[in-house]
Amino acid sequence: MWSRFVLASLVIFFAGRYLSDLADETADLTGLSKGFIGALILGIITSLPELIGTISAVAYKSNPDLGVGNIFGSNLFNIAILSLAIILFGSKVDGNGWKWRSNFSAYLSISLSAFLVMLIGMCSISQKSSAVWGDIFILSFYMIGMWIYARQGSDETDAQGIHEKKPGRSLRANMLLILVSGSLVVAAGVLLADACDDIARNTHLTSTFVGSLFMAAATSLPEFVVTMRLLGLGNIGMATGNIFGSNLMNLTIIALADLVYAQNIYSAITTAQVVTLGAGILMSGIFLSGTLIKAKKKVLLHVDSIGILVLYLLIYVWLYNH
Repeated sequence: MWSRFVLASLVIFFAGRYLSDLADETADLTGLSKGFIGALILGIITSLPELIGTISAVAYKSNPDLGVGNIFGSNLFNIAILSLAIILFGSKVDGNGWKWRSNFSAYLSISLSAFLVMLIGMCSISQKSSAVWGDIFILSFYMIGMWIYARQGSDETDAQGIHEKKPGRSLRANMLLILVSGSLVVAAGVLLADACDDIARNTHLTSTFVGSLFMAAATSLPEFVVTMRLLGLGNIGMATGNIFGSNLMNLTIIALADLVYAQNIYSAITTAQVVTLGAGILMSGIFLSGTLIKAKKKVLLHVDSIGILVLYLLIYVWLYNH
């Protein structure tokens, strides 16, 4: 089971990295804003492992703890990735970078997380039909939010991307390569869900812990690669759009998982998972507070990012003991 876990993780790492490059090239070919690409296209593409892994865990393995833990854990891991990248490469970001409007996707992510907390409480004793209205709201919220975000226009930091050269392939060739790479991610996501389910069943670890840590870290490898590369170029805008756009997309996966789950998935969400969901809101708030300070004055010591990483570690210490 561990060999399957490692194999699936490696496929997700390399295929996810290539998918991210293709998304950036597609932005060059289409002329779309790279900020919008970061929040929507990159967000969706880097969320493919979470989508396939969670749907497989819920529909194929009938293990909602594993699937939901994957989503909430991935969101925590993504914010931790961004914080670590800022600590390592924050000196390359100029003052204007912190004012970039990609924080809009972070506010959307916080809002949808708060709604999920409400929905989990309301659906704890409700029937399946009651949860469907919540699913519709989540999906509608995402689509409307992305529509509003697309209408914000471009930003001066859009010029900073992953690539220094324009792509030499045609748009059709890029789309074909995206399809092939996406298929590899889909296959790896199914294998990963199967391996993590076996790990949870054959060890003393809970499905919530395995999903929130092992599965979440593996499915977040594309975000890790893209974020480190973007911050290495000083592009905090697209990196933030990628992370919180991915987090927002991850939360919509919960609605999709509920639609394919035979029962009400929100009533199956455990207290430990609600804690990780709340931690995601807290970590996002700390990040946004830090950007407000950095937009006014350059801060060499990233206290906010260090605090996020410490909180991330403390959450998993708590999860391991519960």
